Amino acid sequence: MSLRLQLLAVGLLTLVLPWTGFRYVQAMEAALRAGLEQSLVASAGTVAAALAEQKAALCAAPQCTLERAGATIYAVPLAAEPELDGARDDVWNGVPAAPLGSGTEHRVLAGTHGRFVFLLIAVTDRDVVYQGAPREPPYGDRVVLAAEPMPGAPRWWLLNTAAPGALRAQETGPERFEPSEVYDARVIGAWQETATGYALEVRVPLNLIGETLAVGVIDVDRDGGEYAVDLAATWDGETGAPGRFIYQRPELLALLGQFGRAGGRFRLLDGDGWVLAAAGRVAPQATGGESSSLVARLLRWLLERDDPPYPAEQPAGRVADATLRQSLIGSSATAWYGSGPDREAIVAAAVPVVGPAGVQGAVLFEQASEPILTLTNRALVTLMTFTLLATLVVGAGLLGYATWLSLRVRRLAHAAETALGPRGEIRSGMPGAGAGDELGGLARSFAELLERLREHTEYLRTLASKLSHELRTPLAVVTTSLDNLEHEVTAPTAEAYLARLRQGAGRLDAILAAMSEATELEQAIRATAAQPFDLGAVIESCCTAYRDVYREREIAYRRAADATTVVGSGELAAQLLDKLVDNAVSFSPAGSRIDVTLGEAGDDLVLSVANFGSRLPDKMRGRLFDSLVSIRARRDGRPHLGLGLHIVALVADFHGGRCEADDLPDGSGVEFKVWFPRRTV
Repeated sequence: MSLRLQLLAVGLLTLVLPWTGFRYVQAMEAALRAGLEQSLVASAGTVAAALAEQKAALCAAPQCTLERAGATIYAVPLAAEPELDGARDDVWNGVPAAPLGSGTEHRVLAGTHGRFVFLLIAVTDRDVVYQGAPREPPYGDRVVLAAEPMPGAPRWWLLNTAAPGALRAQETGPERFEPSEVYDARVIGAWQETATGYALEVRVPLNLIGETLAVGVIDVDRDGGEYAVDLAATWDGETGAPGRFIYQRPELLALLGQFGRAGGRFRLLDGDGWVLAAAGRVAPQATGGESSSLVARLLRWLLERDDPPYPAEQPAGRVADATLRQSLIGSSATAWYGSGPDREAIVAAAVPVVGPAGVQGAVLFEQASEPILTLTNRALVTLMTFTLLATLVVGAGLLGYATWLSLRVRRLAHAAETALGPRGEIRSGMPGAGAGDELGGLARSFAELLERLREHTEYLRTLASKLSHELRTPLAVVTTSLDNLEHEVTAPTAEAYLARLRQGAGRLDAILAAMSEATELEQAIRATAAQPFDLGAVIESCCTAYRDVYREREIAYRRAADATTVVGSGELAAQLLDKLVDNAVSFSPAGSRIDVTLGEAGDDLVLSVANFGSRLPDKMRGRLFDSLVSIRARRDGRPHLGLGLHIVALVADFHGGRCEADDLPDGSGVEFKVWFPRRTV
């Protein structure tokens, strides 16, 4: 992994800051939730304490303390008094419909307004039969109401008609439900046929109902000449006792209204969870549009808790949530509902109302948690914004620093890789050596090491010239002494020894000459002025001379380029070709051909010398043009110090070109190539 990526990975550790901030906001939200729960419990407890001594308000009659076998009818407050016409107008919108009896499609809607109870009874009947002659069967389809305004004094009303329209209730009994023509003008209604049967809208004074109410539907259908009668009712089938009638009490509404506040709703529950009064509504407070923004929705999704949806009342008007119903057995309870990205969370607190006789009911206080969401959203937006901005700044700074540091390291690495030139020269200068940090110290150390190595290499390079100069004088003395001995010594055996000494001195002189040749040529190259010359003419002239020198080889020259003018030195180019041809002769068998070709490759001229013979050793391919490298092994009886191809490389470098060696494609020999940049004049 690169240094830049490593520092960038280190910079990613700053993401711990947003995560820590997010965890902090979560903890803050939990604390706010706990504080809101305590606040709601305290508010509900205040209302419960105010109601603790008002048992009469919670239970106005002894019936509320008794178990009722019949079905309960719950009436909700109506916004206005409905018009008695049998139609379901806007007043009834939102009023839940309760089933009338089991296994029937009849429905009853109940509501209160002022001093009256209003009932809308929807009956499904495929054959509506009306009242015939007064007090003579069949009595037709009819509806029965039962109530017990005073304990032990039940009252029954019969509602039937001879035709759709307004009607009055008749008093009846619990047995036959027959018309009595004893009308009660306080109980009135209106009958209207519908597509599925008929609807009956009834108004009854509250003081005639009390705490119990039951509704029964008597369905009379024609069956040939006879009539079939069916009864569906909410009272108990065995005892005929009506069920409970529960409605929201005005006096309790007035009491709860004193404690109401914006964004919250108080509800008073009886011992079975039925709502006796409700004040306020659960609605979010104004938040300045934050809840609709994309950022707020995203953050709310991050803070989303696994809260269940707000529970529906089962049946309508009765709180069925198991958590909240714990308050009905004497334990305070809190619950959260509806938290999510598209809905507001609601917190509810339920506190029991305890009287002298025990738990009489509960106070339920519900409030939207929008203030908490607003606080947490604002805190999270601010915290996340600053931490993410800090992360971006730190990441950008680390990335920039890593880029600059990586650039310095790459420059230093490139300088170290190219410190040794293609001809063995050493460049000791290192970039960034003036910096005061660790990389600057490393660059200075490299520069000092390379400078020492350059001095040592320069010493080794001039060593041959120095040795040649130092050894020539004693060698001259030895040679002169041998000449004198030839004239003084006359013994026959002395001539053989003198010949061997002269041969050794000659070889030593050849070695010294070869050692100084490269140094002298390098010095000559530095002093040579470059000028245009015709490389093709130089090569052609040299090849003509080679044919006379190397008669045992066939020298074949081919010119495959038109313009062959280059800038450099013709004499040095001739020496380069001398070394290449001499090398080719040394490694080719007698009678073989040596191909010399001058071609072109783009803007360069390419000189190629190929000979047939052995292939290049693999271990020597990269070192052929180095100084003092040779693989001839004295094939021609002369010492070879490996300076010929090194001279080729020096001359090629002087002309701005390059050289290389490789086996022929068919493996039958070796080919040397030298590139010369072509110049036109």
